[in-house]
Amino acid sequence: MNKTTLTRKLPALLLTVAAGQVGLAGAASAQGGLLGTGLFAPPAPAAPVAPAAATTASTPLAVEQKLEALRYDVGPVDGNIDAMTNHAVMAFQKVNGMPRTGQLSDDVTARILSTNGQPPVLVPNGEPTRVEVSLARQVLFLYENGSLLKILSVSSGTSATPTPTGTFRTFRSEPGWHTSALGRLYNAQYFVGGYAIHGSNSVPAEPASHGCVRIPMNSAEWFPERVPHGTQVVISES
Repeated sequence: MNKTTLTRKLPALLLTVAAGQVGLAGAASAQGGLLGTGLFAPPAPAAPVAPAAATTASTPLAVEQKLEALRYDVGPVDGNIDAMTNHAVMAFQKVNGMPRTGQLSDDVTARILSTNGQPPVLVPNGEPTRVEVSLARQVLFLYENGSLLKILSVSSGTSATPTPTGTFRTFRSEPGWHTSALGRLYNAQYFVGGYAIHGSNSVPAEPASHGCVRIPMNSAEWFPERVPHGTQVVISES
């Protein structure tokens, strides 16, 4: 190629180079647009996962707090699910017509935490301080000065050795352990003849005594102080 021909083609070459630059710039711009849309962008880091709520540790304490507020005797409210809590759970199940396991399954826990209010009284015109025992539900309600103080799980007499029904009054106390014609009794509060409300190491879900009303041992520790001589005791079939 001579000098004249090169001179003539130079403008065309420059235009070609310029066009190429424009094309590259357009491609870069397009790629930038695609990057902006995320088509070519690296995947974004995953959002941090929030830690699960610490319900496992808090639920036992919440259950005990609610049971105590509902007037069940859980003992110390410390989040420790022990025998005292199991008796309180059992009493709750009895009052609410649930299976009497004494165990905190998910459905029992949910039912406890969602329950409000108190069960209806057995004796609407009863004395302000009184004991009501429901043989059908196997629970005891202690009222003090017109208000519900505690609900306890009990075990009353079997069909062969039934607990007498009616309205009575406590008339004698026997502190500590002693043996009577009806068995071994702890902190017994007698309400008629040889029948008493007393602590026992065995308070099953169903009637099992010789006619007395068994209550859990932890409840028997404070029960006599709240039930002085002459306290009305109502034993009901319902």
